Amino acid sequence: MELRIDQLVYGGSGLARTEDGRVALIPFTLPGETVEIESLTYKNNIYTSFPSLIKVAHSLRVNPPCPYYMHCGGCHYQHMTYDAQLTTKKIILMEQLGRIAGNVQTVVENTTASNKTFNYRNHVQFHLDSEGKPGFQMASSHDVVPVTNCLLLEDSLNALLPSLSFEPHTGLQRIALRDDGMGDPLLFLTGNTINPPEFEVDFPLNVVYRGPAGDMILSGEGYNVFSMLGREFKVSAGSFFQINRSIAEKIINLLLQVVDQEQYPTILDCYCGVGLFSAFLAERTNRLIGIESSEDACADFTVNLDRYDAIELYQGNVEVVLPNLDIHPGLVIVDPPRAGIAPAAIRALIKCHPRKIFYVSCDPSTLARDSKILTGSGYQIDSITPLDMFPQTYHIETVTVLSVQET
Repeated sequence: MELRIDQLVYGGSGLARTEDGRVALIPFTLPGETVEIESLTYKNNIYTSFPSLIKVAHSLRVNPPCPYYMHCGGCHYQHMTYDAQLTTKKIILMEQLGRIAGNVQTVVENTTASNKTFNYRNHVQFHLDSEGKPGFQMASSHDVVPVTNCLLLEDSLNALLPSLSFEPHTGLQRIALRDDGMGDPLLFLTGNTINPPEFEVDFPLNVVYRGPAGDMILSGEGYNVFSMLGREFKVSAGSFFQINRSIAEKIINLLLQVVDQEQYPTILDCYCGVGLFSAFLAERTNRLIGIESSEDACADFTVNLDRYDAIELYQGNVEVVLPNLDIHPGLVIVDPPRAGIAPAAIRALIKCHPRKIFYVSCDPSTLARDSKILTGSGYQIDSITPLDMFPQTYHIETVTVLSVQET
């Protein structure tokens, strides 16, 4: 069966229509291409298939450099030029905003490029195959593709992969590697057995095992220390940190541009993590309030902002903590997970009525949903800036700045 690809959609696939009008999603394609498929699979109200042949290729198609591409489920855009990736992400963001938010008229900026298009990830999570080798799950499958080199990982992490092996069926549930570029990489193991699994590597490592009895430091330290724009951040094994250094620093600079335009006596940092944004805000305000659900991240936040006074940190979900705070911050930073801002949290955010909102999003559909709520509650969008935190993938990081509408 031949199909013509009409457009790319969020999720990485090309959208096509069959002769009888069915909509099909075909990954690893580009708009305008004609592809041949063997058959269509119907699942979750969607028809999908893989291209068996690209009959008419787009001029921006390139040969993917990774031997695992189309097998491992980690990358989606290696078959197009990097400029095409940046343009595609802007187009998809605009489509999501227009379709879901509807009333957003703000011009979307061009996608900010990553300094590195490969070897940019400082953190990765693996699954184990049946022989105990680390790898990634195939798209829409639990099958694991073992890898000895991933083109998205920083070189220091790739150097570990060939020697990293575990005995199969040891109860390991998750394997994560992270490198701060300043010391030994950190290996974080999560399992369901009291005793950690045995393994050997030929490199010095910080190793932490999290099991039913809690955390055990097996080697070195239980944390990394990252440097961002001249500041150091302790990041424990269980804490989240941005995976692309260059884009994280660009987001911080966007935030500082907002903060330096006017005075904000009180600033609220929701989903504040280890304090990446708060550390740059503390000296620019009289009162800084952070809310974070992770116990590990809260402990790191306390260390990272130890030298500042007038800091308040609340551990808990934003939708639980914020409605119980009687505060009126001038500026609020929100950096929620992919699910976006929870309904109770966005209601509380609107109630505390900040003059400015700095919204960092990793999902354009939930950003569009939340933007619609905020613009319907007295806010206007000042700027929308997509940033390529995740080159070679369909994921889109976006900074949206909103302010109270002038009456």
